[in-house]
Amino acid sequence: MKKALTILPELLLLGLSTYWFLENWFGIQYFNSFALVVMLVLIFQIFFQNRYIAFTLAALIAVFSIYMVFAVISEFHDFPSVTSEALQLLSVGLFFCFMLFSSSFFLVYKFLPRLF
Repeated sequence: MKKALTILPELLLLGLSTYWFLENWFGIQYFNSFALVVMLVLIFQIFFQNRYIAFTLAALIAVFSIYMVFAVISEFHDFPSVTSEALQLLSVGLFFCFMLFSSSFFLVYKFLPRLF
C-alpha cells in the first residue's frame, strides 16, 4: 500500500494520459502519438524512478496545467451567459488543471531530497 502511495502522482498522470489517448482513439478515430509518448514516459518513470525525468515531467506538466487554466477561463468567457453548462465546463476544467498541477508538485516534492 505504501508503494502505491509513493507512485500516486505518476499513476494519476498515467490515468489522465490514458484517458486522453483512448478518447482520441475511440472518440474521433485519431492516433495521438503525443499522448502515447506521454504514457510511455510515465510507465518508464513508474518502473525506474529517474529523478531527472521526474523533474522534467513536473516542469512540463506544471506549465501545461497553467496554460490550460487560461484556456478553460477563455472558453468560459465564450459563453454568452453563465449557464449550467458554462459552470460545468469551468468546474471540470479547473478540477483537471488542479489535479495536473498537484501531481507535478508532488513529483517535485517526492524527488527533491534525492536531487541535493
